[in-house]
Amino acid sequence: MNAAEAGPAALLGLTVVGGDATTLERLAQAVAGRPDLAELEPFWAAIYRLQIAARAELAAAQPGHRWTARPERLSEGRAQLEVDDLPLVAGSLEALVQALAAAWRRHDPDRTLADGQDWPARVRQAFADPTLMPGQRRELSFDDTVAALALVPYLEWAAAAIEPGLRGGLQAWDRACCPICGGYPDLAVLAGDPAARGLICSRCNTLWPYRRVGCPFCQDVESQSYYAGEDKAYRLYTCPVCRRYLKTVDVRRMGGCLDPRVERLVTIGMDLAALKAGFGPQS
Repeated sequence: MNAAEAGPAALLGLTVVGGDATTLERLAQAVAGRPDLAELEPFWAAIYRLQIAARAELAAAQPGHRWTARPERLSEGRAQLEVDDLPLVAGSLEALVQALAAAWRRHDPDRTLADGQDWPARVRQAFADPTLMPGQRRELSFDDTVAALALVPYLEWAAAAIEPGLRGGLQAWDRACCPICGGYPDLAVLAGDPAARGLICSRCNTLWPYRRVGCPFCQDVESQSYYAGEDKAYRLYTCPVCRRYLKTVDVRRMGGCLDPRVERLVTIGMDLAALKAGFGPQS
């Protein structure tokens, strides 16, 4: 397979997994023996379970829907998806929103959704503004948070169908936003020999290659520094210029296999350390 035929994961020598029941199994295994994550695992397992089921239900309910890769958009610097591409059906979408909110309230009973919301409109807003995603903005209303979580299954469904059609074209995408949905990365990976870097979208979990050095958020290439975790598989990169941070997984130390959903939870200590040090998402 040459570069024109291989996707980013193959070129980086890694496999991105999950997005199904295996994610829940990996999540349980990853937090075993981690008392610091014991309370968080049931919460995120419940959210992931609903998102995974919703993605499967979307595909089953709309078997005639076809996602189309549009390579010409890569050269134009535009993401593949536009909000009108998403088949947002009010009834099923509201059911997902209410289920996600109920799952959240089991762990935080004081959270409530505002009455009379137009949920397709709220989800469209979440698509248009990538900062309306947990981890991308310091302050989010509960309505915005749940709308963003409800958006994820639609984007994952689309990304799984579109990304293979782009093949090696993603090698030319040298941007810090996702080539599929326009979301921002919340994870990076180091893989290959010599090491290359890829970014992972916080919304649709698409992986795309990105230059090895520099902050992807502000493009500064001189000031970024990192702190390695005890097992050397994880690094926390911080940028003093824009005060953003990026968690990075060295998959060379993990057998070349990565489940982004699991990694987000097991590295939550890095999020807390970065926030305490004054780094964080957009204001």
